[in-house]
Amino acid sequence: MRVALSRAILTLATLCMRSRDYGWGIAMRSELEEAIADGGGLRFAFGCLVASWGRMPAHDEGRFSLTIHALALGLIVPIGSFQVVSLWHGFPAMLSIGDFAVPNSLQGYLMTSAYQGLTPLIAVVSLVLGGAHLRLAWTLLDCDWALVEAAGAVSLAAAVTIIILIGLLDCNVGQALRQVAILLLELAIVAALARWHAELPQPPQADQAAT
Repeated sequence: MRVALSRAILTLATLCMRSRDYGWGIAMRSELEEAIADGGGLRFAFGCLVASWGRMPAHDEGRFSLTIHALALGLIVPIGSFQVVSLWHGFPAMLSIGDFAVPNSLQGYLMTSAYQGLTPLIAVVSLVLGGAHLRLAWTLLDCDWALVEAAGAVSLAAAVTIIILIGLLDCNVGQALRQVAILLLELAIVAALARWHAELPQPPQADQAAT
């Protein structure tokens, strides 16, 4: 178990390195096997991981990796999780009928019927929005920009659909508009990250696979 954990930690350490440090990563793997034979593999692997993390803010590839993880785990995942979890807490809370219709009137009856019919649809679209957010975070960490673009398009389409449906119910769309504004900010940051990633050196592994 300790041997497997040591190798996993060293793999994480090598993933945090610059492309130009690929040779150093290979050398560390060889040194790890010697450390494992001497009984100090776990300590050696942790030391390599700390060294790799300490160097990340000092080079462009490390700053890029830290940025996408902060965006994905600090913003996109929480927002997507909120969309999904809110379905278990009486969603959509912002769509309470309130005073948007006159009670005991034809207008009240029609609006209540529309509310009952559209609320499940809004909940489904919100679930799609939450799932697309989580997918966006996953593909962003993988730097698969084609899938990132697809997930972003689905998120934006779902958010706009929610605004339209809420508008049909004559309810307050302020919360939904704020969510769309945040989504547009996310997508603008993602687009900037895609341009940044294109300027980074290509990893040696990718060079070898292409030959």
